[in-house]
Amino acid sequence: MSTPRRILLGLVLLAVQGAWAAQGEILARPINTVPGMEFGYWEYLPLGYDDNPTATYPLVVFLGGEGQAGNGGIADANGLERLMGPTAPPRLVRNGRHFPFILISPQRFNAYWPTDRIDHVIEFAKSHYRVDTNRIYLTGLSAGAIVTWSYAAAYPHKLAAIVPIAGNGNGVNVCNMWDVPVWAFHGTADNTVSQWGSIDPVNKLNTVCNPRANPPAKLTLYQGVGHDSWSRTYSGSAGHDIYTWMLSYSL
Repeated sequence: MSTPRRILLGLVLLAVQGAWAAQGEILARPINTVPGMEFGYWEYLPLGYDDNPTATYPLVVFLGGEGQAGNGGIADANGLERLMGPTAPPRLVRNGRHFPFILISPQRFNAYWPTDRIDHVIEFAKSHYRVDTNRIYLTGLSAGAIVTWSYAAAYPHKLAAIVPIAGNGNGVNVCNMWDVPVWAFHGTADNTVSQWGSIDPVNKLNTVCNPRANPPAKLTLYQGVGHDSWSRTYSGSAGHDIYTWMLSYSL
């Protein structure tokens, strides 16, 4: 088969793949293969998504850190596979875990997303999937957690809850998000992003902002843990069920 024919066949297969809902699986959506989406991303649709075409589902958007930045493709080591590195929702799904929500895990060349680009991802998901718009959640690790804080401060009316892990919410107007439920996580021995990047904004939400956070912002510190405070959080091995917590909130 000639090279042009192989390319054409590949594009046809991607188009067919894009038309199918892969419920219960983690599916790569490479950059430039889904109309209306400018980034490559991982897609997970919950079990039962295909069975009831009128049902809507919560949406969780996961943002990786600097080590997960890349070109959004699938053909090389700098692509979507980098998002599978950390113990986080995409990898958990690949390893057999199921969630009762739509999961979108986008990739960009720089992990420090502008807030309007995250808004693009969320608006795309709302138009492309059957999203319950009252139940949209944002979570991220390291740089992705920093962006999570920033987006929540800029677009608080769009989020039902956030879970930033090993991030830094200083430098953004967290008082704008006084009514967005927050559960932040950090390791006290984190030498990459100081624990105060979580401690300070949570304290400000609870004691300084007027009105104060409602519900009160939550903070879990792992004593003696370094930068990787996400593995034990996303996996639940530390005893915290962030997924049930997130899904308990809606707009």
